[in-house]
Amino acid sequence: MYRVNTWKIVLIIGVLLFSALYLIPTPDSFYNPLYGNLPLWMQEKLPPFEISEEKALKVSLAEVEYPEGVNFQDATLELQDVFRVHLRKLGFEETIDYQFDTTEAREFYVRLTSEKALQNPHATLQNLHLYGSLPVTLRRLIPGTRLKLGLDLKGGVHLVLEVDLETSKAELLREHVRSIPDKLRPEDILCREVQQVSGQEALNVLIGIPSRLRSDAAEKAKYLEKAESLLNELEFFEDSALVTEKDTQSTYQLKLSERGIQKYSEQAIEQLLIVLRNRVDAFGVSEPSIRREANHPRIIVELPGAKDSSKPLQIVKTMGRLEFKLVEKSPTGGNLWRGSADTPPPDSVPENSEVRYHRETGDWYVLQSPVLLRGDRIVDAGPSTGRTSFDIVVSMSFDSTGRRTFAEVTGAHVGEHLAILLDGKVQSAPVIQDQIVGNAIIEGNFNFEEANYLSNILKAGAFPVGVQIAEERTVGPTLGKESIDDGVKAALIGLGGVLVFMLIYYQLSGLIAILALVFNMFIILGALAGFGAALTLPGIAGLVLTIGMSVDANVLIFERIREELRTGKAVWPAIVSGYQRAFLTILDANLTTFFTALVLYHFGTGPIKGFAVTLGIGILASMFTAIIVTREIYGLTIGNRDVQKLSI
Repeated sequence: MYRVNTWKIVLIIGVLLFSALYLIPTPDSFYNPLYGNLPLWMQEKLPPFEISEEKALKVSLAEVEYPEGVNFQDATLELQDVFRVHLRKLGFEETIDYQFDTTEAREFYVRLTSEKALQNPHATLQNLHLYGSLPVTLRRLIPGTRLKLGLDLKGGVHLVLEVDLETSKAELLREHVRSIPDKLRPEDILCREVQQVSGQEALNVLIGIPSRLRSDAAEKAKYLEKAESLLNELEFFEDSALVTEKDTQSTYQLKLSERGIQKYSEQAIEQLLIVLRNRVDAFGVSEPSIRREANHPRIIVELPGAKDSSKPLQIVKTMGRLEFKLVEKSPTGGNLWRGSADTPPPDSVPENSEVRYHRETGDWYVLQSPVLLRGDRIVDAGPSTGRTSFDIVVSMSFDSTGRRTFAEVTGAHVGEHLAILLDGKVQSAPVIQDQIVGNAIIEGNFNFEEANYLSNILKAGAFPVGVQIAEERTVGPTLGKESIDDGVKAALIGLGGVLVFMLIYYQLSGLIAILALVFNMFIILGALAGFGAALTLPGIAGLVLTIGMSVDANVLIFERIREELRTGKAVWPAIVSGYQRAFLTILDANLTTFFTALVLYHFGTGPIKGFAVTLGIGILASMFTAIIVTREIYGLTIGNRDVQKLSI
């Protein structure tokens, strides 16, 4: 006697419904008003945006309760990212049509600046769809993503970026050569010099002892103890060790620790993720995928539709490191030591100097090695016209520290040449005519597109550490189309072969297995969409493999039912007994394969992971459809009927 299992019926309908929801295509015009474009936590915690008296879009963040790990600065940056992307879709460009601003009262503003943007700010705010109309509780249940095709199917560029450890160590040491004296100075500790130890990952810090303390042993010891304590607080280094001790100075050595390097790499990867996402948002790259590879200091970047020479790829590969250095004075006279690309650079240069080359012309310059100012002090950049001509330049504004430093540098070196370097190449080397208190400019015979490109790179920030490309693959859309066609053909042939076999060998029971198989495919594709995974060529391979595996469980069940029928049992008791006897065998076989898929996912990369994900989901789906779905189909069709013979 069959009894309807309500919870199983509800479960089957629920899985079917969610799979359908994840697979149904949803246009932006329908999706955006339902879900909203702001992150979910913002929609829950931020008050509605308003139109201010000067027709700016504003919201107050003063009373907002931020999620763990998020502060006011993070929230404003996230808001800027959202507005950049969706205002661009409405035809507005940053600096031309709008600007971002914050106030001391913790208000965030999108100030509309152009006549086009100011025409109807209320309509603009409404068309942004910042807040969704769907209740939050439902939004957590109903999917917000759809199934995407991987690069091997759609075409594009696959990059794996990893931290260049040696370059990062060298940069970390150089950074502390500059920062240690600044850290000790406010504490009244005299740091005479910080030297990098040749051939070692270590620094020697020379601490000068003031003359007033040299004759007082107790005060001198207290002074050096304070200096040592401050040095021990530095991140990434082992505790300082005293190397030499004299009446006038003591030398301490700081060595990079393995744990410190690991921590520095972890921080650098997180910063690198932020920089990459800012760049991709700034340039509006279509459907990018930027994620960190589990258990490795690497970032995987996938750019659908990009080519090996395309702008999106250059955006990702450009380091974006901006530096200001002084040009050495020529030994033959003059304030500029340089030469054309046709002449060889000097064989030797003064100590703490280096030869650098112009980005376009190849001309060489002899520069002083110390970096006077870096691009991390830039708060805004954009194309503009030159002060004395109509040439297009890149104008930059700095934060308060950057403005002060730039004013000091230009004031102290009037008449000298200041080189502006981007990723180690000289962009321009203008002469300092006077002290510059406001914005700086970069000249370089730009057109507007080039100036805008460089501005976005500078605003998004430079990569925080040395980065190298560990892997680069380009897939053409033609190959992707062929892969899709071949994959679909293989799946249809496999499905057709299984269908014919099951119908011939198991008759009407085979039809039940076919229904379960179709449901199985539905669940797999819906699950891939729900997890935000992309369907790749190895994923299709896993899908085809799952077709055979899902039928395997039905074959075991059907053979057990046949055995029970041969013993003379009635149809329904034979079905129940067949499912019970086959269950452990099915569980054992599928769990073994599932654990294999877990191992492949954990230790594999790229295509192997795509195969493992599809295989793992397919195993769980096939167990669900074979053990639960087919049994309920049997129960609903013949469980309470007096059936004398089963078509199996």
